[in-house]
Amino acid sequence: MLSFKATDVAKTMRSLKRGQDALLSEFADDVLKKAKANTPILTGKARRGWRKRRSRQGFNIDNRTPYIERLENGFSKQAPRGIIKPTVAQARLPRRLNR
Repeated sequence: MLSFKATDVAKTMRSLKRGQDALLSEFADDVLKKAKANTPILTGKARRGWRKRRSRQGFNIDNRTPYIERLENGFSKQAPRGIIKPTVAQARLPRRLNR
């Protein structure tokens, strides 16, 4: 005879969800760090403008600095390739998934 308690399944599902949230948060932190590093700096306003926000699907990384699109489109000698492409190329999943 095989039996199990539904509470054990619910507990396991909550644990998996917490683990997933932790991995997503760690990855978002890495993307945020790389985006800041890839942002050209003159006054520092654009670099300080990066934010990580929680959303229903996970996390959003955004920058609401008025001229961030100009920087993204290569109007800076410090970042001729923009910010997003290099950031995505450098971002790494947490080591727990890189096996």
